[in-house]
Amino acid sequence: MEKRRNVSLGALLWRYLILTGVSAAALAAAWWITLMLLMNAGFVLPARTQSDHASDAAAAMRLQGSFDASLADELCNYVYFAPDGTVLETNLSGRRLADAKEARRTLEGGAWFYQRVDFSDGSLCLFQFDYSVLYGNEALRGVLPDFELASLVLLAVVLVTTVTLITRHYTRRLRRAADKLAAASARIAEGQLEGGDFSSAGVRELDGAMDAMRTLKENLSGSLQAQWRMEQQRAEQMAALAHDLKTPLTIIGGNAELLAEDALSDAQRANVDAILRNTRYAGEYIASLRALAAGADSADTVKNPEPAASDGAQEHAAPQETERVSLPEFLAEIQAQGQALCRARGCVFRLLTDGTSMLPMRRAELLRALVNLVENAARYTPRGGAVTLESHMRRAPDGAGRAVFTVQDTGPGFTPEALAKGMQPLYTGEKSRPQDGHMGLGLTFAADVARRHGGALALRNAAGGGAVAELSFPVWG
Repeated sequence: MEKRRNVSLGALLWRYLILTGVSAAALAAAWWITLMLLMNAGFVLPARTQSDHASDAAAAMRLQGSFDASLADELCNYVYFAPDGTVLETNLSGRRLADAKEARRTLEGGAWFYQRVDFSDGSLCLFQFDYSVLYGNEALRGVLPDFELASLVLLAVVLVTTVTLITRHYTRRLRRAADKLAAASARIAEGQLEGGDFSSAGVRELDGAMDAMRTLKENLSGSLQAQWRMEQQRAEQMAALAHDLKTPLTIIGGNAELLAEDALSDAQRANVDAILRNTRYAGEYIASLRALAAGADSADTVKNPEPAASDGAQEHAAPQETERVSLPEFLAEIQAQGQALCRARGCVFRLLTDGTSMLPMRRAELLRALVNLVENAARYTPRGGAVTLESHMRRAPDGAGRAVFTVQDTGPGFTPEALAKGMQPLYTGEKSRPQDGHMGLGLTFAADVARRHGGALALRNAAGGGAVAELSFPVWG
């Protein structure tokens, strides 16, 4: 396994917090150092400059004993009141002047600070100031925005930008790790088990999930390979079975044809015809078995061989096309075979139909599928029981129609395992039922025929007992 350098999620978050705090402190220190350098260069004045100038001007006027505007420089804001409170002289206006008048009346300021000078004639001078950093050049003070506000806004912008960049860096790192994990999960969900990036995501907690994904991928890959090998073995078994059946089927068919050329009684002729007919069906089953073994396309590989010739089975057959078939004639053929199968098992065959006359279908395929279902039902029906084939049309609320063929027996029903696996090729694991040479292909073939008709085969147990196999497919809408 590759050597990885990763970090825990908690450590990553601590790094983010520490880096953010250090960056904020560094910016604040840089702002303070820059402010000191600007003060030393005289570009800006210290916050107490106005207070110092107001104190000096107030001291000079107290010493002189009278108001003299020349003692106040450009940094001094003042207002000179007559004894009755009338403003005699000032360089204030607006809110500043209103605040000064309030300060004269209440002896304390509002938004600004004051230096008070009382004269002997009852007049009063107030020097207004505050503690703020000012531009050293008077012309700049009238043009540029307040230095303190501007510098604090600039500091806030730089701080927010820095925090945003740091957050973006760590967010992208976490997102890359999460996206890597999500991509690995999606790849497994889509069944793409070859390749893919399952390397370290760089975050210890997410790497744990990535390791689990890697293990899951390897296990799934191994499981699918084992399943593929098993399917290959099944295909080889079916191919071998189809090949081995050809010889006895050839012999049976050839002897039956020879018998058919002799002078036979009616009963003997019926028996020979039954042999030839079932030899033909056996040839069709072998063709289906070879198609399953070859993994041919489900829509095109079902074969419709001619009656068995001298070799007993067809090596090649053409795809079966959909045709409109007389349903009564079709069911009559199934009924004949169903009665023969049930008679041999000591049970009764019943046919129920709703009277539908014509039905589009792949005739030979559907015939074999339904005979398979009837044969399965007869195999598991005890003597004295019954096998019922019901054919009817079902209309959905949206107007869509389905042809439904239901085969029900009075046997023990499907086991839970059979309900889950009954349509798998070569499944014969129903221990509660006798096998009688059953190879587990009847339900597989019937389900495949249903799919080729656009429908499905469903298995269930009847409420009163017995197994039910329902083959249905859409016919009109």
